[in-house]
Amino acid sequence: MKHALSPRQVHLDFHTSPLMEGIGSQFSHENFQEALKFGHLTSITVFAKCHHGMCYYPTKIGTMHPHLDFDLLGEMLDAAHEIGVKAPIYITAGWSALDAEQHPEWRARRKDGSYSVVNIDPNAAPDNPRPECSWADLCLNDGSYAEHIYALTREICDRYARIDGLFYDIVFNYHACWCDECRAGMRAMGLDPEKDGDARLYYVRKHQDFTRKCGEILHEKHPDASIYFNSGGADQYQPEFHGASTHFELEDLPTAWGGYNKMPPRARYFANTGKDYLGMTGKFHLDWGEIGGFKLPEALRYETAAMMAYGARCSIGDHLHPSGRMEPETYRNIGYAYEYAEQIEPYCFGGKPAARLGLYLSGDARSDDGATNMLLEAQRDFGIVYENSFEPFDTVIFPDCAVPDEEGVKALQAFLARGGRVLFTGRILVKDGAFQVDAGLEYVGGPLHKRDFLCVNDELGENVVRAPMLCYFGAEQVRAKGAQVLATALEPYFDRTYAHYNGHRNASYNPADSGRPAAAQYGNILYLAHPLCRMYRDFGAVYHKRVFLNALNRLDPHPVLETELPSAGRATVIRQPEQHRYCVHLLYGIPSRRGAAEVIEDLPALFDVPVTVRVPETIRSVRLEPEGTALPFTCRDGAVSFRVPRLQCHAVAVLEE
Repeated sequence: MKHALSPRQVHLDFHTSPLMEGIGSQFSHENFQEALKFGHLTSITVFAKCHHGMCYYPTKIGTMHPHLDFDLLGEMLDAAHEIGVKAPIYITAGWSALDAEQHPEWRARRKDGSYSVVNIDPNAAPDNPRPECSWADLCLNDGSYAEHIYALTREICDRYARIDGLFYDIVFNYHACWCDECRAGMRAMGLDPEKDGDARLYYVRKHQDFTRKCGEILHEKHPDASIYFNSGGADQYQPEFHGASTHFELEDLPTAWGGYNKMPPRARYFANTGKDYLGMTGKFHLDWGEIGGFKLPEALRYETAAMMAYGARCSIGDHLHPSGRMEPETYRNIGYAYEYAEQIEPYCFGGKPAARLGLYLSGDARSDDGATNMLLEAQRDFGIVYENSFEPFDTVIFPDCAVPDEEGVKALQAFLARGGRVLFTGRILVKDGAFQVDAGLEYVGGPLHKRDFLCVNDELGENVVRAPMLCYFGAEQVRAKGAQVLATALEPYFDRTYAHYNGHRNASYNPADSGRPAAAQYGNILYLAHPLCRMYRDFGAVYHKRVFLNALNRLDPHPVLETELPSAGRATVIRQPEQHRYCVHLLYGIPSRRGAAEVIEDLPALFDVPVTVRVPETIRSVRLEPEGTALPFTCRDGAVSFRVPRLQCHAVAVLEE
C-alpha cells in the first residue's frame, strides 16, 4: 500500500515508570496544540503502550498506568485532530517490562536457553545501578505474546473512530529465537532448532506473519491508516522484512547513532522502493530517553534540510514529561528547523535522483559505509543499485566483498555490454577463485600480508604522495592478463609477530620486492586490489580516498553534478518531472566529535560556490529558492554552470526546463 507521509513530524516517547505519580496531570489541549503549532508540525506520533508495559488509555487487554486517571491517548488524538495534525499511535512490541515480569514464557531466548536481554545483568541486586537502555526481549514470532499484541491492536482500533496510523516499536529482526514456543513451532514445520539456518527461516516466516496480521487488524476498520514496524523495518540489508510497512522511518539519530553520513545512502536505497520514507533525528543532545537533553536549533535545521535534500520527510524525537506538559523550549527549537523545512518542501519531494553513478551494496556495512563516506565527502552524487537493476546508471561501484547472485552477474554483464563502467575493489566479484567478469586479470589469491604498501602510477597520482603508502589491509593477489597496471603493491619485510617485529606498529616495505598489480584498468573496468572502502571507513586516510576518487574520475570524468565544496559539504540533485525542473541541494555543516556525540554548533557561510549540472534537457532559468533569486548561468555541451553567491547550512538551486 502506498501511503503519503506527512512532511514534518515529531515522535513523542513516553516511557514512564509505574513508580511515578501525577501522570498527565498537567496535560491540556491548549498546551499540546500550542506546541504543535509552534513547532510547525503536520503529524505527531503519540503513545498507547510504553516499554514499561504501561498503557495510557482505559484498557481491558493491557495494564493502564496506575497513576493515570483519564484517557490520555484519546485526549492527545482529539487535540491533534482539532488543529489538523495527524497522530499515529505508538505501541511497544519487543520490550515491555511488565509483560516480561508477569509472563516469563513470553520472553525470547538464545540458542543456549538463556534469556535474550539488552544491558541486563541477571545477577544484579535490586539496588545496583541499572545501565541505560536495559530491557528484556519478548518473542514476536506469532505465538502467545503476539496474540496479546493482536488483542491490544484490536482494542485500540475498536476504541477510536479515527486512527491515522500505528507505529510498532522494537520489532527486532534478530537472527532467531529459541524460546519453547519457537522450538516447538520449528519442529511442527519440520525444521531442526539446532540448525541455525532452520531457526532463521522460521524466524523470518513468523515475523512476516506477525507484521501481516497486525496490518490486517488495523486495516479492517481503518483501511487508509499507515503502519510501520520499527527496529529493523528499514534495514537495507534485510528486505525480507519490508513488505508489511506502508512506509519507512530511517531511525538515524546522527549525534550518537552512526553519524551524519548514515542517512543519505539509506535514503537513496529506500527511494527505489516506491514507498515514502522519512528520516528520524532527535531533539536530544544524544539519543532516546535523554530527558532534558537539547540539541541546538541550528543542528536541527541542518539535519532536517539534509533529510529533505535526499527526499526524506522529517521526524524529530521528543520525550514527554510525566505530567503531560509539552516543553515550549523543545518546540521553539523544532519550529526553527521546521519553519525552514516548510519553505523548501516544494523542491524536495515528488522527484527522482538524477545521479548516473550507482553503488552496489556489498552486504558488509563497513565497506558500504567507507564507499559512501568517500563519495559524500567528494560531493559525488550517487544512487543505490536496487534488485540488480543497473539501467539508471552509467558507472557502478562494487565495494570490497560483494558477490552478486547469478541474476546479478547476468545483469552486470549486460550492463558492461552496453558500455557501462565498473569500479570494483578488494575481493569483490570473486567466486570459486576467479573474477566473475573479464577484467583483464587473473585472480591468484588472498593477501600475502596483513598490511602492505601502495605505489600509484601517474594515472592515479593526482594529489597523492608518490612514496609507498601504508595500507592497513593487504591487497588481493592478481596477475595482469591484458589490463593496464595503474599501481603496485609492495610487501613489508614481515608481518608483526612476537618473533618478527619492528618499532611500534609495522615493518617497512621491502625494497627487494618488485611489486604486483594493485590497480588495473581493462576498458570500462577498473580494479583496486586493496579493500579501500573498508579501509577508509576504519582508518580515514585521505590519500586512500584520493586514490579511490582518482580511479572513479578516470572512469567517470563528467558526473551529473559537480561543485567545489569542502569535504564537509554535501551535494545532490533530483529531477521533478511533473514540474519540468531539476533541484540541486547544497549543504554545509561541520560536525565535530565532542565526547560521546557528533555536534553541529557553527554553520559558517561559504560564498561564490561554483556548480555544474549535466542534463539532456534545455535549461531556461536558474534561481535560488525559497528566496526566488535569479542566477546567471551558462550552457555548453549539455553542462549548465552557475554560482551560488552564499551558502549557509542549505541552499537549493532550481533549474527550469
